Amino acid sequence: MRPLSKIDLLSQGLLELAENKKGLHSYLLAKFEKYARNELHILLPYYEVLRANSFLDDVMELTDHTILLSIEDLIALLYQQFLIQVRSTAKFSTLGQKILNKKIELAEKEHKIITSFEEVNPNHWALVEKKVPIKIKSKQITVAFHRKYLERGEIFLYDLIKISPKFEMTLEELISILIIDFVHEVERGNSKKVMEQIIKSLEQT
Repeated sequence: MRPLSKIDLLSQGLLELAENKKGLHSYLLAKFEKYARNELHILLPYYEVLRANSFLDDVMELTDHTILLSIEDLIALLYQQFLIQVRSTAKFSTLGQKILNKKIELAEKEHKIITSFEEVNPNHWALVEKKVPIKIKSKQITVAFHRKYLERGEIFLYDLIKISPKFEMTLEELISILIIDFVHEVERGNSKKVMEQIIKSLEQT
């Protein structure tokens, strides 16, 4: 099984079950310990980081700084909301397809089409279109998550692979997509609505 994240918790857990022959209940108790945490390194385009920080500044000003938020807090919150959506959705594969479509869409935006005059056959030259990657400045954000939530994310991805073996995505990619999509939602003019949802979510925690 290919790794579903850099820390690859699911593979580790399955290996431990096979080697130690412990019961599933004992395994879950050990791995889901309340204070066990792991770090993920999320790579985000620099512009999305700046835009997210600007949004967070607006949230804090709106609440007279009674709510203090960092981009790490935002990433953790959006991931938690996604897991709630996974738990409550009846159309599991549909959600996975939406995530995959967003990955494809973002990958398309990271390339541009250029045209060059090239020799395609001996003594035959023609205009050729090529898709080349765009250099995008990125920033790595390190966020600590409860181990059990990371395992839930890996299980979500693994279940999608069982449905569609060609499905490929890591947990880091998934979380990055959630943040970028969030920023795009703000850019589409829904910042007030999104802000209210964020504040409501924080008040309920």
